[in-house]
This record gives sequence, structure tokens and C-alpha cells, in this order.
Amino acid sequence: MKVIDDGVIKYDRSNFTQCDPINSLEYLKLEEWRKLLFQHNLIGEYPEVKIGFGNMSQAMDYGHFHKSKRRQFIITGTQTGKFPDLDGRHYTRVLDFEIEKLKIQMMGPLEASSEALTHAAIYECNLEIQAIFHIHSPAIWNGMIKDKCDFTEANIPYGTVEMARATQECVGKKSFGFFCMRGHEDGVVIYGKSLEEAGKLTMELFHQYIG
Repeated sequence: MKVIDDGVIKYDRSNFTQCDPINSLEYLKLEEWRKLLFQHNLIGEYPEVKIGFGNMSQAMDYGHFHKSKRRQFIITGTQTGKFPDLDGRHYTRVLDFEIEKLKIQMMGPLEASSEALTHAAIYECNLEIQAIFHIHSPAIWNGMIKDKCDFTEANIPYGTVEMARATQECVGKKSFGFFCMRGHEDGVVIYGKSLEEAGKLTMELFHQYIG
């Protein structure tokens, strides 16, 4: 059985404010895309080790909760990959962050995905980026490596400052695109100026490498 480096939170968890379930208006459109990705097994759970994979986020203005110069966003909560449908109990607001200190300030019914710092880093690259999908697929991952698509180096693990900075190098100033994470087996990240753009790019990758 392969070793799966996934699902373990590595960021500072001390700035988590637990609250009631998130209002559906905040995540409804994001959830529509998540359902589709789950159906295509791009988000889910590794059954042999019971570890979830895949996470998604959307840029959101939460200035009424917390003023920040950083991008704010809503993201799927930790270990929610196994659920076919999510509701307000499974999403979390990211209100602020400090990448170099691995700090994330969040508010929700559960903690943010273990990949939240990577999402934060990507949103910092370009103000036009509005959505980020992190999927897992051996076929897409291997196909992108074969085709020499953008990638983060194999020696960089997920959830670290190094990964956050490596993703920023992949994204640069682009407002949409994708890359694979060679140090995070099966991991692929897609980002776009809207949920629809990120979703379209994701499905193009699916049809290109899976069928």
C-alpha cells in the first residue's frame, strides 16, 4: 500500500473560532461544482486508510467579520472528502493568514482543509483569481507530468511554507491555469477567475487524461 501524505493539518490551529453552520448563500455555487467533482472521483476518500482528498475554495469578502489586507475565502473543511454532499457544517471562512508563520485565522463549525495555506498563497498571486480546486487523480497527475505541465518539485510536501511559495512560482501573475504537485502524489491544482472557469479547466483535464 502506498504511503499517503494527506489530510494532516500542519498550520497553526490556535486562531480557530468555532461558530454555527455557514449560511448556504456563502457556499451554494461552490457546492454545485464540488458535487460534480465528487461524482467523478476527483474528490473523495482513500478507503484503505480513511483519509479524505481534495478541497475547494472561493474568494469571499469577510470584512464584516474581520478586516484584513489579505484575501479572504471560504473553503471546504478538514476531512470532508468522503461526503458526497456538504452543507453549512462542512465549510469554513478563512479571514486572515501569515504564510511564513503557518498561521491561519478561520471561523466556522470545523477547521479549514489542511491545504488552506496553499489556497491562501495562490489567492495572493493575482486579485482576479476567484476559485481554486485541488483534486486528486493518478491519471491526470501522471499525464500532466508526462506532458511537462507546470509543477511543484517532488521534495516539497503539502501544507508547508515551501509548498505555498512553490505554488506561487507556478502561478506567477496568471489569473487561470493548473499545475501538479510532484511531492503530493495524485495532487493537481486548478484556479480561475470564476468558479465556472476553474470548473471548465478541471473537466478539460478530466476528459483529456481520463476520458
